[in-house]
Amino acid sequence: MTLELSLAEARMLAINAQGLARTPKTSTMSDIQSVLPSLGAVQLDTISTLARSHELVHYARTQNASRSDVEQALWSDKSHTFEYWSHAACVLPVKMFPYFAMRRRGFLAKKGTWNHMPSSRTIREVKARLATSQATATELGGAKKGSDWWDWSETKEALEWLLAIGDVVCTQRVGWRRIYSLTSQSIPLSLRECPTFVKTLGIIGPSDDDCIRELLRDSIRTLGVGTLSDLTDVHRLNGWHTNRKHVTTLINELVDAGEFIPVQVAEWNEPAYAGIDWMNKLSSNQLSKDSTTTLLSPFDSLVWHRDRVSRLFNMDYRLEAYTPAAKRIYGYFAMPVLHRSSLVARVDPGREKNGKGTTLLAKTVTFETGTRTTVNKEVIQGTAQALIRAAGWVNAQDISIGTVQPASARTQLTKVLATLSRDSGKTS
Repeated sequence: MTLELSLAEARMLAINAQGLARTPKTSTMSDIQSVLPSLGAVQLDTISTLARSHELVHYARTQNASRSDVEQALWSDKSHTFEYWSHAACVLPVKMFPYFAMRRRGFLAKKGTWNHMPSSRTIREVKARLATSQATATELGGAKKGSDWWDWSETKEALEWLLAIGDVVCTQRVGWRRIYSLTSQSIPLSLRECPTFVKTLGIIGPSDDDCIRELLRDSIRTLGVGTLSDLTDVHRLNGWHTNRKHVTTLINELVDAGEFIPVQVAEWNEPAYAGIDWMNKLSSNQLSKDSTTTLLSPFDSLVWHRDRVSRLFNMDYRLEAYTPAAKRIYGYFAMPVLHRSSLVARVDPGREKNGKGTTLLAKTVTFETGTRTTVNKEVIQGTAQALIRAAGWVNAQDISIGTVQPASARTQLTKVLATLSRDSGKTS
């Protein structure tokens, strides 16, 4: 039986599942540490405007969580997290380690096509060195051969290969530098060996199908509701010992087991699935109908799947960081503004030092107008609130507004910012 969901209900499921339904007035370290387990994966990226993306993801879901708090929550205890290839390069709860055995087998099976295959000698030397102590790539002999970031040394190539196949793991960082260690010394034995695990291609772990099932469970838990393409995109399941038909078969098994519920979301062309736990909360009115007001990283998991963003929020969203500057429409790192369970605008942010301290730059503010030519007051109010909150987080004393689209909204945005900023001591 397929249940029908309104678009508003689908948004409610998605926002609650993503931990964006409400932001606590204060956040303890326990609150900050709970963000990663609730999301399943947090994407890592080198771009830093306001902050790095993993910090922005935590910022959107907590209050008063400093950048150092986020670093402590993710990497201070090496037994809690590890880094691996999920949606992209991600930090993951360590309990997820077994379920990427399927991917480790996939890398091993493609050994002949690995772009940076190191020599057997270098692999042995790296493993021998790590057997004595964990280390960064620099401490092991250097990460790069030249000035280009992709020009890896053979030591770095060995580390990345060993990480891909699971012999080496990263469970800590210092600054932005990975600390590598042998998996046997950093991942608990119970997550590496179990009577139900199988050994395939020399990789010990759950069977490929068991891995996919568990990653699908994690996907529906963190999405709330999604189509087949939504579910497979969370951990990028397509192409890893599987295909669309096979994943559908496994999803149908989860439907038969009562874990997934087939649903049809209004205005969606494809059938979808919802998690039983989320549907129970929806039917018993346990879900918040409103969201926090915040800027979202372009790498935030709420907006990972661009087609889903379009279906859920009617926003055609793309990251333009890799688009030539002259062809950008919204800006280098345009961040969606979440307000009242809608994506209402995009802000391309930055920071600038001045005589008084730091200014938060809103280089471009683009409101979502659709077919309208004006922007309503509620949307402007929400965008102003998101800017003030972001300024407070990065300790900016001022907010500077650049280009506003539509231009007619600039005066009102500036006025609202000035009004809201009086108590916080920020100007616009």
